[in-house]
Amino acid sequence: MQNKINYILATIALSLTFITPVVATSFIQTNLFLLGEGDVLNDDLWLSGNTIEIKGQAKNDLFLLAAGQSWNSQNEKDGSVLLSGQLENDVWAVGNTISLTGAIRDHARLLARIITVNGSVSNSSILAGNSIHLTQTARMERDVLIFGENVIMEGNIGGNLTIFCKSVTLAGKCAGNVRVTAGDIVVLPQTQITGDFIYSSPDELVLDKGVVLRGQLIRQAEEISKAERKSLISWPSLFLQSWLFIGALCVGALMLFLFPAFLNESAAQIQTSPWKCMAAGFVAICLVPMACFFLAISLVGLPLALLTALTFTVLSYLCKIIVALVIGALIVRNRHQGFKAFPAMGLGLVLLYAAAGAGLAGSIVSFLIVCLGLGGIILAAIARRTISAP
Repeated sequence: MQNKINYILATIALSLTFITPVVATSFIQTNLFLLGEGDVLNDDLWLSGNTIEIKGQAKNDLFLLAAGQSWNSQNEKDGSVLLSGQLENDVWAVGNTISLTGAIRDHARLLARIITVNGSVSNSSILAGNSIHLTQTARMERDVLIFGENVIMEGNIGGNLTIFCKSVTLAGKCAGNVRVTAGDIVVLPQTQITGDFIYSSPDELVLDKGVVLRGQLIRQAEEISKAERKSLISWPSLFLQSWLFIGALCVGALMLFLFPAFLNESAAQIQTSPWKCMAAGFVAICLVPMACFFLAISLVGLPLALLTALTFTVLSYLCKIIVALVIGALIVRNRHQGFKAFPAMGLGLVLLYAAAGAGLAGSIVSFLIVCLGLGGIILAAIARRTISAP
């Protein structure tokens, strides 16, 4: 098993070697990273650190991971990302807190417990976190998609705005349509919406006279008709999911029989360091497709690109088995090893397949499962290499 793990890691490393001549890329892991005012970063940057501050100019893509000690840390510097410079290309950032006061000239993809936007984004944005605040100085020139618990939008949106959250307060301007799905919606008088306002909420929404709405106010019905209920039950889809579940059980049983130690080590990594696993898996999901793309456009790298893509696909499939082990062990409160863990794994797979079939929420759950499981595999492999190193 150790030789197989080393081979996989060598494959990924070789992929990065082929990428380097195509586009200059920097990989940095540090406690504190600071790009000062007046400094210029020309390369793509893949960065992992406790505190990240970008105050200068970055001319290429940024992939930032601020891995703090805890997701609920009260230390503002722990796992913080400060973006106050001029960022010319895409920015992918994960952290405990993210603050954007500068300008992103391309896409923004931000995931954090607290996200505060005071600056601007020239292209589309995706924001996900517990608390998200777009202040009055925020300028989002294209479409914005927000997933959060508490959202405050006071800025200026140049495209469409879509929000899924528990509670939202709108007080800004939107040049396109606004779609909101929330339990509590507050629209303040200074809000201006050029397009339609489409919302889904338990309560009927009555707009204040000071709200400027040039389109229509449309409430999406929460109740569905009997015909629609019947259409939700697709027997062919249910049959397919049943076969996929049986297949996952068979694969899981085979993995427990052949590689019980590594499965347990991966599950242990998820139990002890879930957020580190999530972050490591997210970085891998971003990195591997790029590696495959750049390898595929080079003649000598095409076979290696196919091998890397195949390896990544297999590992992504195994992620649900590892996460199912963790969930099952938490429920039964008994961590069996080897084939004795099969009942717990089966229980976990039932819950995962049920959650993965819940529409948009199911898609999000599936993505998080892959991130968590892939991160557990990576950290377990790194731990094995560290132990085996002389």
